[in-house]
Amino acid sequence: MAAAPKSAFSRMLDLPFAVAVALTVAFYLFVTSDTMKGSMLNRYTTEHLVEYVIVAFFIWGLADVFFRALSFPKEFLALRQDFLPRRTAREPASQAALLCAYLKKKPHWLQESKLGQRLGQALLHLQEKGSADGFGDYLQALADQDYEKIQTNYGLVRFICWVTPMFGFLGTVVHFGTALGGQEAGDISDKLPTVVAEMGTAFNTTTVALIAATTMMFALFLCERSERGIIDEVDRRAERELLNRFEATDANLAPFINALQLANESSLQAMDSTISRQLEIWSNAFQAYQRQSEQQQQWQAQVWVEALQKIEQQVETNDAERDKRLVRLLDSLELHRKEHRTQVQTTVDQVSGLQTEFARLVESLSSVIHGKEELVQLQATLTDNLRILRETQQIDQALHGLTAAIHLMTARNQPSTKELRAA
Repeated sequence: MAAAPKSAFSRMLDLPFAVAVALTVAFYLFVTSDTMKGSMLNRYTTEHLVEYVIVAFFIWGLADVFFRALSFPKEFLALRQDFLPRRTAREPASQAALLCAYLKKKPHWLQESKLGQRLGQALLHLQEKGSADGFGDYLQALADQDYEKIQTNYGLVRFICWVTPMFGFLGTVVHFGTALGGQEAGDISDKLPTVVAEMGTAFNTTTVALIAATTMMFALFLCERSERGIIDEVDRRAERELLNRFEATDANLAPFINALQLANESSLQAMDSTISRQLEIWSNAFQAYQRQSEQQQQWQAQVWVEALQKIEQQVETNDAERDKRLVRLLDSLELHRKEHRTQVQTTVDQVSGLQTEFARLVESLSSVIHGKEELVQLQATLTDNLRILRETQQIDQALHGLTAAIHLMTARNQPSTKELRAA
């Protein structure tokens, strides 16, 4: 998972170098154009061969720093991702193989990140060793390797920062030598303008070298500080994810533990096969029971359908008989109603006759009451007559008169008495 170290020759031919060559050519094509002639940039970068070298090294160093800074966003984004599942308890060292397989399922750019490489190397070490004994020291060794890689990766930029002022001093010395070389003491005063111009060019070379070296050192400081921050965060994440995750066991016990693990795995496989066979037997039995249940349910459903049909037929028969009984009952009620109507009519007629008879009776009673008044008067008269007869002692004559009066009243009331007898 770790990248193989590059050779010096391949390092010289990598992408930053190619880009630096292209940018240097483009820069000098721009600076030497007619529009830039006489400008300060043209004067400070094109007056001597040493200035060409300084500019080329400066662009090469900046290109190297720029391409290394391009990987920082990917590293910061990788630090925000979850590489391994959360742990709930201490795990055996054999779990490293599963975690390594889990890590390989991550996207390729996560595996190639610094954190991905650190976790992959640590898990591979656990998988090969089979024990977490001394695992903290190995993590520290990986951290030291990453810090050494930082020193190695920025070696080119440090070399350029160191050698650029040397090129500036070299240009100054060369210009001074050119200005003063072959001059005699008497000729210096005549060629003083030329000597001063050469000395100005010499100082320009030093100025360009110092500006380039200062700029690259500042870019190196920013880039190296950012990468060190990434490495520090990788150290913290690796320690949090792996340092106390695995059980530390003695390496001498690893063969016995592996043998025990193999025995447990074989036992588990045997148990799995037994459970699989038992589940298959239970499944077949359950399917047979299910088929039997379905057949029984179908038979019960058929029985229920037949019973319902019989009940429905019986209900229809009972409904027909009940309808017939209801018709007979209605006919009987109609007959009784007619008879009752006839009886009621007869009763009404009788009541009408009785009403007539009662009217007659009332009339008779009225006549009787009227006759009673007459009888009272007659009784009073008779009483007076009897008293008189008793006083006069003419009782025989009075009885004959009373008999005659009774016969007279009987004769008068004879029709009313017949009508009462007829009723």
